[in-house]
Amino acid sequence: MAFRPALPADSSAIEAFLVGRSDTSMFLRANLAEHGPCGGEARNATRMWIREEEGAVTGVFGITTAGFLLVQVPEALPAEVVGILAPYRINGIFGATEQVREMRARLGLMAAETQLDDDEPLYSLDLAALMPPAGTTRLRAATATDLPLLIRWRTDYLVEIFHFAEADAADLAKADVETMLDRRSLMLLEEDGQPVAMTSFNAILKDMVQIGSVFTPEAARGRGHARRAVALHLEQARRVGVKRAILFASGPAASRAYEAIGFRQIGHFTLLFFADTQSVRAAA
Repeated sequence: MAFRPALPADSSAIEAFLVGRSDTSMFLRANLAEHGPCGGEARNATRMWIREEEGAVTGVFGITTAGFLLVQVPEALPAEVVGILAPYRINGIFGATEQVREMRARLGLMAAETQLDDDEPLYSLDLAALMPPAGTTRLRAATATDLPLLIRWRTDYLVEIFHFAEADAADLAKADVETMLDRRSLMLLEEDGQPVAMTSFNAILKDMVQIGSVFTPEAARGRGHARRAVALHLEQARRVGVKRAILFASGPAASRAYEAIGFRQIGHFTLLFFADTQSVRAAA
């Protein structure tokens, strides 16, 4: 079946499809819940297209206002996606590894230079099995008074994890931090009253959260701060009814930290950032 533009009336059917594939659909689910399926001015607002069979959604992809493609198409991508996406400028592709590779190839972008092309280990945790580490550090919500520190840490995070140039990272960090503060999702771990790590949820739903922006400054690393920050944040989420959490690990040290609090690897999730904004190169 052909893909068609999603309509507001399709939201429930899209969510019903995505919820069964939540581990690799949290960006799509969160953006759908916050903005609907028809795009908008917000950076994460997502114009979506759907494929249906016998009245049920069988595939979804979308592009955010910021130019990132989000993919949840378990079956083969049809050639029509080339024409659908031809008018758009593309900064990256996120999704299950195999689907990201297929979308990139279908759009003729295999030779496009990348800033980041990372098949990250995908981890899941039933929060009933969360194992918080012992410690005396405490977690608190970040506030606007923390803004200079948060922007500095977020800048360092974007440079280290996503390979942004420092000037570009600094420009983006302020907007990112302000968004997280608006959502009340950004937390700071403190030791003797001094911040030593931060963590956030980058996708929040009633049943499930996705962890992101976990960062410990270099001077405070190797002391278990990241795992404790994440665990304490998840304890708070569990108390308000969240059942599961997922995250992507940026390297072996991160994997060990998350495994220590109960996370188990379930697959891979690809974060692909192009070095420069791309247009579709394949013929429609």
